[in-house]
Amino acid sequence: MGIQTDDLENTVRWYKDFFSCEQNWTLAEFSDLTLKRLPSITQLVELQTGNFKFHIFDVNSQHVAVPNNAIQYQHFCLQVSEKNQLEELKNRWFSLYESGFYKFKLNDPATDIVTDKDGVSSFYFYDVNGLEFEAMYKP
Repeated sequence: MGIQTDDLENTVRWYKDFFSCEQNWTLAEFSDLTLKRLPSITQLVELQTGNFKFHIFDVNSQHVAVPNNAIQYQHFCLQVSEKNQLEELKNRWFSLYESGFYKFKLNDPATDIVTDKDGVSSFYFYDVNGLEFEAMYKP
């Protein structure tokens, strides 16, 4: 999953702490294709948790915000294997949020855990960049 940020250090630290990621490598020189697609990239860090990888890359201060009417991903859903993992993730999110170690772009706490009529439980939260995630358990 590629994540663009204007605060690489803050983002890498948060993803390591929240998702218990390990850093695999860092890259500071890029192919012509990468530079064509991401002209403002200056550094990329690969983090991994289990079989899932995050490619976190920075953008310089010339980055232009995406227009409000642009089509974008709304959120990314992570399914957990046990219902109690939802509470663990939510507690970890609040612990990091309240620690003061991270700068969050949105001052919006994680939601309550809700269960729908089919027994699916979930909650929503934002990363330090304001990207929305859903943590979900389906029995």
